[in-house]
Amino acid sequence: MASIRDIARLSGYSVSMVSRVLNQHPYVKAEKRAHIQKIIAELDYTANQNAVNLSIGKTRLIGVISPYTNHACFDKIIKGILSEAFKLNYIILLLPTNYDPQKELKHLELLKQKRIDGLIITSRANPWETIKSYTSYGPITVCEETEHPELSAAYSDRKASYQEVFTYLKQLGHSNVAFTSVREKTISNSTQQLVQAYQDIFQTPADFHYLTNCDTYEDGLRVGELFLNQKKRPTAIYANGDEIAAGIYSIAVKKGINIPEDLLVVGEEDLSIGKALHFPSMNHQLEDLGKVALQLVLNPTITKQLIPHFLTFPN
Repeated sequence: MASIRDIARLSGYSVSMVSRVLNQHPYVKAEKRAHIQKIIAELDYTANQNAVNLSIGKTRLIGVISPYTNHACFDKIIKGILSEAFKLNYIILLLPTNYDPQKELKHLELLKQKRIDGLIITSRANPWETIKSYTSYGPITVCEETEHPELSAAYSDRKASYQEVFTYLKQLGHSNVAFTSVREKTISNSTQQLVQAYQDIFQTPADFHYLTNCDTYEDGLRVGELFLNQKKRPTAIYANGDEIAAGIYSIAVKKGINIPEDLLVVGEEDLSIGKALHFPSMNHQLEDLGKVALQLVLNPTITKQLIPHFLTFPN
């Protein structure tokens, strides 16, 4: 089996220069890199990655904790992370949890075991105190607002965005407004903010105006049936995703309800399906959030960065 010294001898360059090429060091002249890579290919040399990682103290591997792998919002964040990782020559290890605290803890242990260089948490299942305890083993960036000084954060001002949607609906004359969320307010900070924003704008309890466990188009169909079969059905519905909004839209059309005259549907994240159906959508710029999250986890300085949101309207 060929060694790095064999490559150095045959190429005429030093072991340190060969090591630079193997580790994809940016400051190597193109002709030197090409010649050494030619020798590497001829010898069919493959580096012992564990040994390389030990020698440089890095894996170039970033873990990304995500509750789901088939959810439009988290897909957008992950797409942004992958895009930035490709540009910066890092590998992404996707770590789904389905909001299981024990699975999340196992993923956090990867940081302690030095099997990853850093960790991005798109949405957490464990309390802050548990998450913070792992920052002594490596950098952690979260995708929600937090004041904890140990954690970097790339986040949207969710409450402000929710208030903007409800204010928009109120200004249009809607008072009977319903909305949806992923998780119960008892376990989700964003749902708490959603409920509070509704109550702040409409000055009424939200208890009978929203449904949880909404993730997919099929959930939108379920929500549409429940809300639109009410005796006093809502005149506007804010869905926590364009796919969910599309499901509600489909049920409304099936029932002969005029959109947007008799029912205004507002979605989230400005997906293609929302553009095709021409309904408004709150865009939290999740791809940009993912890109920033990757940048922050590689930055030794703890940083909090707000990603702007905006309400999009059909053309």
